[in-house]
This record gives sequence, structure tokens and C-alpha cells, in this order.
Amino acid sequence: MGELLLEVFGAVAGLVYVWLEVKHRRAMWIVGFIMSACYVVVFGLKGLYASMGLYVYYLGMSVYGWRKWGEQVRGERVRSERVKSERVKSDGELRAVRMTRRQAGVAGGVLVVSFAVMWVILRWFTDHPAPATDAAITALNIAATWLLAHSVLEQWLLLIVANALAIGLYAWSGLWFTTALYVVLLVFSFIGYGSWRRKIN
Repeated sequence: MGELLLEVFGAVAGLVYVWLEVKHRRAMWIVGFIMSACYVVVFGLKGLYASMGLYVYYLGMSVYGWRKWGEQVRGERVRSERVKSERVKSDGELRAVRMTRRQAGVAGGVLVVSFAVMWVILRWFTDHPAPATDAAITALNIAATWLLAHSVLEQWLLLIVANALAIGLYAWSGLWFTTALYVVLLVFSFIGYGSWRRKIN
């Protein structure tokens, strides 16, 4: 019963998180920290070790993202006093940016390396029932979250693929509230991509 309640609470927090993400609000990182703490326990109890590790990573990235977005807002407010800001509106709201070549290289490297490492660990050192799928979900989310911390539009494309894979894995694992959450996350990934893209254009 306790595990179910924790899953439900984590799923609700996840809905609030993705709504704030689409709106590009800094408060999403606080909600993300709470959601991550819930899912570290939920996935650990289900033996989904890569997903559990992903949410441990999210805990750290929530702190990093909160600080990074705060720096972006403060820095752009100072610069916008002299020139028109391209990253922040006059009220200090962050705007999305397109991925640079350097960011694409870093994200691609993180994606490939994290997938390879997670797959080897899950395949050979655990009893994980679906190592490739869980490793792919984890790797995609790791790269996407790093891009998110830098307000990069293309993070949504990685999330679309990751959320689609997650729906299948979590349904197969019997985590129905989490499956429902990821269906919503998939829909919001398309909405978020469109919303951020319009801000850039």
C-alpha cells in the first residue's frame, strides 16, 4: 500500500513538473526533486535499476538546473539593461534556444556512453528483465535533462522517444499510475516542443 501511495504521489508531482516545464518555469526543478525522491524508491522496489539510477541523477540535476536557470535569469536581466535580451523576456522569464553544435556533440556523447554503460551493467550484473529498453530510456533522459538545464529546444525530441519507450516498459512492469503519467508526459512533450519552438520563432 505504501509503495502504491508513493507511486501515486510521484505521478501527481510528475504532472505538475511537466506543466511547469512546458511553461518554462524555474519552480519545476523543486517539484522535480520531490518527484525524483519518490521514484528512486518506487523503481528500486520494482528492480528497475536503470530507472532508479536515472531518478538519482534527476535529484542532482534538479539542484543544478535550479541554479543554472537562476544564473541565466540574473545574467540576462543585467545584460538586458544595456541591450535587448534574446534569452529572457522583460519580466525575467527564460526563453528557449536552439541546440548548438557543441551541445549536440556533448548530448550525443552522453547518450551513447550512458547507454553503453547502463546496458553492460544491467545485462551482465543484474537480473533486469529488459536491460536494453531501460538503458535507452535512462540514456535519453540523461541527455535531455542536461539540455533542459540549458533551455535547449531539442530536449523535447529526446523526451518524445524516451517517454514512448517508458510507456511500454512500465506497463509491462505493472506500474499503471506511472504508465498513465508517461502517457501524459508523451503528450506534453509534443505540446512543449511546439510551445518552446513558437517562443524561438
